[in-house]
Amino acid sequence: MKTTRVCHYKKLKIKMDGSIYPCCVAPQHTLIGNVFDEDIIEKIENADTICECQMYKSVPHTPNDKIELDYIHYETSNLCQASCVCCPQSKEKLENEKELLDRIKMLIDYYKPKNITAIGGEILVQNYAFNMLFDLHKKYPGMKIHTISNLSVGEKRLKEAEEIFDEITVSILGFNPTTYKNEMGLEFDVVMRNFEYLYKNKKVKLRPKFLAMPTNLFDIVDFFNWAIKLDVDKIYLHNIHEFKAVANLGQPYWLKTFAKLEKQIKQILEENKEHIQSKNRHFISIHPILSEMLNIDSGYITRNGFNKTVFITK
Repeated sequence: MKTTRVCHYKKLKIKMDGSIYPCCVAPQHTLIGNVFDEDIIEKIENADTICECQMYKSVPHTPNDKIELDYIHYETSNLCQASCVCCPQSKEKLENEKELLDRIKMLIDYYKPKNITAIGGEILVQNYAFNMLFDLHKKYPGMKIHTISNLSVGEKRLKEAEEIFDEITVSILGFNPTTYKNEMGLEFDVVMRNFEYLYKNKKVKLRPKFLAMPTNLFDIVDFFNWAIKLDVDKIYLHNIHEFKAVANLGQPYWLKTFAKLEKQIKQILEENKEHIQSKNRHFISIHPILSEMLNIDSGYITRNGFNKTVFITK
């Protein structure tokens, strides 16, 4: 059942150009304004963004509604130390990054959201963006801070990150040294060592995320078999959005490939059924393309009692 709410009174998504939307989906017709607008506070408070998604139905605000933000989700620059073959973004530093982040910080100071999600390139190598989060953590110790990272950094920065972040989604594009190096240009041993360090210390909730492509597809089995045995907050089985564009999925090659993969993934799901069900919350997120090709649909989810734990994420 969908939650009816005034969506932008609960969550704001700020894109790299400063555009503000009420959610991560960010349909163009819901554009509220830009962080650089002088009257942006007034625009946020007076906007009516009517839209609907898988989880929420947005309705107009009333005089009795108050802005109590659960999340501010924002993007910084695309600066990143990885060279992922699937990434369409430039790795250049955003020219007005400081000005953008200063305006975002103004909104955070004004609304004091319960949670912050900061993404864009690799936050852990973006010094100004990283230091801003460090300052926010000290100023608002109760505010939860999340990012998406490849975790391929040195020991000093990793330990600093451990002090800042409450949750880290760890993005992985392969699950062996060769594939990982080819797909991301990084060292697999580094990310696994860093993941293990954070996992053992238990200061940060970890969310391992596999991003499937035609060239790393079968690595998802080893990844899932590893991740499902961990005590982690969430697991993502996702794929690049361009998968259908770069692979003719109706061809016999792909049908046979996914049939083999389906058998292996479902075996892992069914062997770990009690563990998955025990989470009693959204635990495994599956992208619609993988869901379709692996025949993990709502019927399969219901039959196996995964209604509360396995989600097909749009």
